[in-house]
Amino acid sequence: MVVRIVIALFISVVSGACYLSGLTRLISSLLITFGVICGLFFGLVFLLPPGSERITFAVNAEGESWPFFLVSLILIGMIAYLYLYKPKGSTTTTTEELGSLHLQKLGFGVLLYLVSLFLPVLLWFPSDSTMASGSKSQLEIMLLMGVLIFIVGISAALYLIYGATKGGTEDNPALMRRFVPALFSVFHLDKVPALAAYLLVYSSQPELVFPKIAALALAAYIPVSVFLIKLTFSFEDRTT
Repeated sequence: MVVRIVIALFISVVSGACYLSGLTRLISSLLITFGVICGLFFGLVFLLPPGSERITFAVNAEGESWPFFLVSLILIGMIAYLYLYKPKGSTTTTTEELGSLHLQKLGFGVLLYLVSLFLPVLLWFPSDSTMASGSKSQLEIMLLMGVLIFIVGISAALYLIYGATKGGTEDNPALMRRFVPALFSVFHLDKVPALAAYLLVYSSQPELVFPKIAALALAAYIPVSVFLIKLTFSFEDRTT
């Protein structure tokens, strides 16, 4: 356990240091690649026999795997776009004088990002009385509403966080464009969609496992990827 914690901390520090040093395109692609791997993993999980005792990561419910593969395919396309598109140093990226407004956007954005994960948990894990009185379709609607709240919430949070990246100083115009993604990766905020999908896939209640809804939660990697790509292009546009 200690070794795993040390490895996780090391990866966090390295990814943050790479963002601070300007290796935005490389690290952004690696973070998105983790979403691709998660999609492939969850897709393969639902191809395995449910409830198998020989496979430790098998789920206790049946379901379709193609939604997870579709998410991975979309993310692969976004990685390709990240590498194939080359910003030409346009003047569309503006730098604002770093002030309290940028720090407020960053703070509220991170807070909203975390709330968007914890608030839907109330719908993802209903009480025993709700489980007993509700039908399967009602439970499915509850989980779907929770996932939609999750996606909308983190999308709004990413919009605020991106606004914070426009702050800079005269000596270092790309200050927040380096600091914000470093903070984002150090605390593994990019992996929140994978965590949400994991909670939905490996629910202790098999009747609450809906693969398509879990894949929709994993699809929150798409706005996260858009955020990382825009950050990468804005940084390179500013430093070109």
